[in-house]
Amino acid sequence: MPVSRERFEQGLTADQFVSGLTRNEERWHENLKVAGDQITDADVSFFKEHPVSIVAIGEDWCTDVVQFLPPIIGLAERVPDAVTLRIFKRDENLDLIDQYLKEGKFRSIPVFVLYDEDWNELGAFHERPDEVTREMATETKRFAEANPQLEGINRTYDNMAEETRRLVHENSARYRWENMLRWNRIALDELKAIAAKAPAATHAD
Repeated sequence: MPVSRERFEQGLTADQFVSGLTRNEERWHENLKVAGDQITDADVSFFKEHPVSIVAIGEDWCTDVVQFLPPIIGLAERVPDAVTLRIFKRDENLDLIDQYLKEGKFRSIPVFVLYDEDWNELGAFHERPDEVTREMATETKRFAEANPQLEGINRTYDNMAEETRRLVHENSARYRWENMLRWNRIALDELKAIAAKAPAATHAD
């Protein structure tokens, strides 16, 4: 069943969530600093025409949440009259995440669920854009082909030698943060596509 308005109001505000960070704090704050800069005037106009409430489900230890939640926080801060955000920690709200399993079986995060002004559920965004997943897979393959000398480089991540796993992780992190702003733009556009299902507001400026 959809998240009720009452349950929505029980979620954390962005300030409450950020003040309770326990992991990746430096990266969180670096990403939050640039989050608002990614919101364009076109984004502001769009969401004023299509106001939404956004349920975000995540955890501060998850890299995809560290990347994709900050621009949503920046959006809510930039357009507070049109975008209302509440954040729910996945592991404390299993009943919520279990309504939005990726492929019907994975508790992947982040999840962003959008509601219009009449509290109709418009759709949900899971984990990361498919385009980003494809790019990450291509980079992982490129790194493996460029480093055949690494022990277990062609095994699954958990079965690689420890040093190989460390190098693969470092390369993936480098690639992610080099592409962060572009990937965030892709994610924001996917959210806009969901929000476009909302009736146009009659009171927009």
